[in-house]
Amino acid sequence: MSATEAPPSDSRSRPAATGPGRPRGRAASFLAVALASLAAFVVLTWPLALHPDHLWTMAGNRGVAAEPNFVARPGGMHGGDQLQNVFIQSAVVDNALALRSPYLDLGEGAAGPAPLRTTSLDVPWTVLLAATRPLVGLVPAYNLSLALASVATGLAAFAWLGRHTRWPLLAAAGALAYAFTPHRMFQLTSHFNAVMWWAFPAALLAFETMLERRRAGRPWGWPATGLAAVTLTVAVSGEFHLILYLTGLLGYLAVWTLVAALAGRTRVPWGPLAATLATVGAGCAYVLLAFHAVFKGSVAGENGSWQQVELYSPASVWSLVRKSFGTQGEGLIYVGWPLLVLAGLGLVAVVARRRAVLAYAVLAVPLVLLTYGARAQVAGVQVYRLLFDHLPFLSLQRVPERLMVVTALLLVLLAVTALDVAGHVLAGRGPALAAAGLVLSLATVALLADYRVSRNRLEPDRADNRVVAALRAAGDGAGPVLGLPILGQSVTWNSVSTYLGAQSRRRVLNAYNQTPAPWQAERVARLEPLNRGQADPAALQVLRQTGTGQVVVVDEPRVFAPGEWQAVVDGLVAGGRFRLVARDGPLALLELTG
Repeated sequence: MSATEAPPSDSRSRPAATGPGRPRGRAASFLAVALASLAAFVVLTWPLALHPDHLWTMAGNRGVAAEPNFVARPGGMHGGDQLQNVFIQSAVVDNALALRSPYLDLGEGAAGPAPLRTTSLDVPWTVLLAATRPLVGLVPAYNLSLALASVATGLAAFAWLGRHTRWPLLAAAGALAYAFTPHRMFQLTSHFNAVMWWAFPAALLAFETMLERRRAGRPWGWPATGLAAVTLTVAVSGEFHLILYLTGLLGYLAVWTLVAALAGRTRVPWGPLAATLATVGAGCAYVLLAFHAVFKGSVAGENGSWQQVELYSPASVWSLVRKSFGTQGEGLIYVGWPLLVLAGLGLVAVVARRRAVLAYAVLAVPLVLLTYGARAQVAGVQVYRLLFDHLPFLSLQRVPERLMVVTALLLVLLAVTALDVAGHVLAGRGPALAAAGLVLSLATVALLADYRVSRNRLEPDRADNRVVAALRAAGDGAGPVLGLPILGQSVTWNSVSTYLGAQSRRRVLNAYNQTPAPWQAERVARLEPLNRGQADPAALQVLRQTGTGQVVVVDEPRVFAPGEWQAVVDGLVAGGRFRLVARDGPLALLELTG
């Protein structure tokens, strides 16, 4: 039996459904999983459902309270990658509506010698944003994508796990565990990669279905098309590390299938394997060409630095069973003892009885090791460092925990396998099966409750803020806007200004972007005295040269101490070169006089 073939069904464990009831039963199962996924999202992000026009983040715990990602001050406006996600998606949608290149980033780094660019097209969720933004607003449209991505992840995982267990309830439990693992939920607060987790079980489902149909002599074109659609969607989305992982996963399964067929002297499914390699090749070609065209062979920021890998690697070997956020929350890879123990038992069960998922079991061990990044050593050798130094593309990935998109999926599969094998003893015993189903349901609820690792924090979207309204009323014809603080191009806190630009439909001088732009660093250096409330002549010259007459000072707690932002406002006004136009909450709008 192939290592990626689904296990044979057991008629004693599940009555065969025939006739028209079967499609209805499957539809009901998928509907139940969709509703359960939506309910879990609502509970784990509560009270976001009551305030869909707010931005959602996690408060963390006492261990990370002093780290910038978790620093909060009542009344302040906190930057973060979630704000840049909103900005980038709005920029992509605006480009599409204006029929211009989707890679252009005309909203930030305005009035420079060349426009900035981006490879983050964020498909398919930018399509959803384009359709819903006019109806509900920018942030509610973005939050809708978070909810639907969670539902899609649960459904895709349920469909794939359903191939590896006879019990739909068990597949559903595994799907919920995967979709709402703490690592994904934390990533969902800020990083676009979390809304693409659905693609991995979906790709595996398409790959396995394609092989199964080929072996049965049935047409396999549709699953091959599905595999291509999923893989290319991940590539075009712009999430570099996700297409890297998906390429590696599919390449590994293709090689395993080839070797298994040759070793077993069975027919090699050349057609599906060729389709898989062609799909992977097309995805990689797109990424290489897009990155070369957009970034000209290099990117700004700290990618490619081993020090960054060391910084973000999990702090402890116990991180899989301890709710540790690590540096900036990136070290959160908690799955809990119950899931980890079941995965260990599943690994034994696969070797002993369930060879159909052997390929995944073999991959799970090194994946767990690599997820620990710089913390993982075998016989004194840093495994991740070895690959980091010799695989050029991996060196651009500075956060090894992002591997959890695959690691968590395989751990869940092994846990499901362990419970499925144990379910043999209950086959044909109705009362025992009912009791086991109840226990499994309660255990799943308990697991999801355990997966709430932090208090949630919401912040208004500022769409109706008087400063934002004034910027919007002036229109982009009034010239670009400068946001204070203005920081280096790779500094996250610039996202506050770019986000305000997206809300007001205005261009900004600030930028949080990886396009190589030395001129942006020079501009920031000249404008920096304004961060201290000093109207330096060189800074004023930059404002005049760029046609910038409006400045927004933001109370960003990661940059300004309490009261410091007001001192900046007062200093600029007292210098006589600016006048205060409006102030609302953490925002103050100034205009250049004369």
